Amino acid sequence: MAKIEKEEYTCNICVVGGGIAGCSAAIRAGELNDNVILVDKSNPERSGCAGSGIDHIWGYFPEVQKQEGVSLDDLVEDHIQNVARGLANREIVRYIAETSFQRILDLERYGARIRYEDSTLPGKLRLQYQLHKCRNTLHFDGRDIKRIMTKAAKRNGAKILSRVMVTDLLLENGQIAGVVGYGTRDGKLHIIRSRSVIMACGRPNRLYKPYNGMPFAIRMPPALTGDGKAAMFRAGVELINMEFLSIPGRWSSKNLIRGGGLPRGSFQPPGIGLNALGEVIRPRTHEFEDYGEKWRGCFTPFGTGKTFQSELDAGRGPIYADMSWGSEEDQEYMKWAVSQEGLGTAFLHLMEEYGLDFRKHKIEIWPIEPEHSAFAACGPIVDSHCSTNIAGLYAAGDEAGGTPQSVVPGALTMGYLAAESASEHSKKIAGLPMGKGEEEVEEFCNQILARKGGDSWEDAQQFIQNVMTDYNIEYRSETMAQRGIEYLEYLKNTMQLKGENPHEITHCLEIRNLIECGQIILRSTIERKESRPPCLKRKDYPHQDDNNWFCFLGQKKIGDNIVFEKHKP
Repeated sequence: MAKIEKEEYTCNICVVGGGIAGCSAAIRAGELNDNVILVDKSNPERSGCAGSGIDHIWGYFPEVQKQEGVSLDDLVEDHIQNVARGLANREIVRYIAETSFQRILDLERYGARIRYEDSTLPGKLRLQYQLHKCRNTLHFDGRDIKRIMTKAAKRNGAKILSRVMVTDLLLENGQIAGVVGYGTRDGKLHIIRSRSVIMACGRPNRLYKPYNGMPFAIRMPPALTGDGKAAMFRAGVELINMEFLSIPGRWSSKNLIRGGGLPRGSFQPPGIGLNALGEVIRPRTHEFEDYGEKWRGCFTPFGTGKTFQSELDAGRGPIYADMSWGSEEDQEYMKWAVSQEGLGTAFLHLMEEYGLDFRKHKIEIWPIEPEHSAFAACGPIVDSHCSTNIAGLYAAGDEAGGTPQSVVPGALTMGYLAAESASEHSKKIAGLPMGKGEEEVEEFCNQILARKGGDSWEDAQQFIQNVMTDYNIEYRSETMAQRGIEYLEYLKNTMQLKGENPHEITHCLEIRNLIECGQIILRSTIERKESRPPCLKRKDYPHQDDNNWFCFLGQKKIGDNIVFEKHKP
C-alpha cells in the first residue's frame, strides 16, 4: 500500500497563509532578522482576499482627520460603537487605528502608489467616506499589492513555501512546535518545526450554497475553507464569534461576474442604488451632510429609510446600481477604482465585451452568499499582542476573532504586531521543539491513497452546503442547529472519500475542515441564547439580550469535551 512521503523544515517563525496579514508578518519577521517560512496554500503573489487587488484601506490619517476635528479616540469609538456595535477587542481596534497610516506608508515604501496630483487633501491622498463618520478610506493603486508585498517578504529573507495546505498544528507540552501541511501539487506531507507560529489563514468559505449555483463562483477565494480555524480548534485553541454570520454578506453584480466589481467603496462618488421603479434607495454618498448619522449597520446601505432587501420584499425589485450620475471626471475615477479592486478588471472586460457603459446602463445587483466575515469577526480570541491561548501561537487579520470590519488595515497592522510578538517569544525558546500532531492527517491521507473507490469530495461538499444552508440561515434555532450537527457527524463517520491525485486529496482535506467549522458554528449557535442583529437571528430567541450575552462566546476543545466561556469585550 502506498504511503505518503514526508519532508521536514525548520525555522524560528512559521507564518501560515500568504494573504495581506501573512505577508505583513513575513516582512516584519524578516526585518527583525528572524528565520521565517511563509506557507501558502496557493502562491502569495495572488492569494488571499486581496489576491486580485484591493482599492481601499481605512485608517487614521492625522493631517486630514485633524482638519475634520476627528481625534484618534473619536475614530476608535466610532468603529467600536457604530461599526462593531460595541462588540470588539478595544486594544486591537485602537492599535489598528493608531498604526494603520504607518503600515500604509510601508506599502508606499515597498512600491505601491498612494498619492495623486488631483487630490487637494494633505499628502495628495484620495480619501472617501466608507465605514466611519470621517473621510478616512484611502483609494489607491492596489491591483498588484500582493505581488509587491511578496517581493518585499523575499527581499527581507522570508522563505516562501507555496502550494502547501496547512492542516494541523504541532504541539510539545502544550506549546506550539510547528505545523504540518499537505503539498497540493507534490502530494507530500510537509512538516515545519518552529519556535513560533502565526496563523493568517482566511474565513471558512464554501460552507453555504452560492445563489448562482456555482460552488466556486463566490465573492472571496473559494480556497479559503477555514483551514486555520479548524486546525487551531483541534489543537485546543479557543475560538470566538463562530455563531455570527453575515446574511447577506454583500451585494454585487448579478449577471456579469459574481462577487467581482462594484464594491461599495469603488463606485463612489457616481453610484446610486435604485429599485425597479427608478426610485432612489441609496443616494450618492458624498452628498450626505450627516453621513455618520445615516450609517447604522455594516452591511445595509442607508440614506432614504429604505434598504435593498426591503425593496425586494416589497415587490419593487430588481435592484440596480446606477453610475450614470456625476461628471466625466467622476466616471473615470470610478473605473480606475473598480480596476484596482477584486475581480474588477474582469468585470470591466466583460462590460466592454457586452457593450455595456456605466454612463448608459444600470447594473443589476443581488445579495451574495452568507459569509463569516466583516462584522462576523470569528476566530481565536487574542490579547493585545495577537497571542492565542497556546504559547507561541499568534493570529492576525481575518484569522483572528473580535475585530469586526478590521479588513485590510487589520491585516496589515496585526500581521506586523504578531511578527514582533512571535520574534520575542522565539528568543525565549532555547532548542527547536520537536512536537507531534501529524498522525491524524497522515492516516487520513493514507486511507484515501489506499482506497480504490469511494465518495467524491464534490458530493461531500454539496452535502455540507445543503446542511449549512438549510439549518443555519433562515430558520436558526436550537433544534435546527442540533439536527445540522447530527447530519455533519453522520457525514464525518460514514464518508469514504476518494482521491486519485494531490488536487483531489486537497479537496478531501478541505471537506475535513468544512465539517469541523460547520459543527463549531452550529454548536455556538445553540449556546448563544439570543438574537444579535445583524449577524445572529434565532427563531427561538428573537430578542437581543445584552444583560446575559453582550460578550464574546468562546468555544474550545479539551480532550473529548467541548467547553464554552463568555468574555467581556
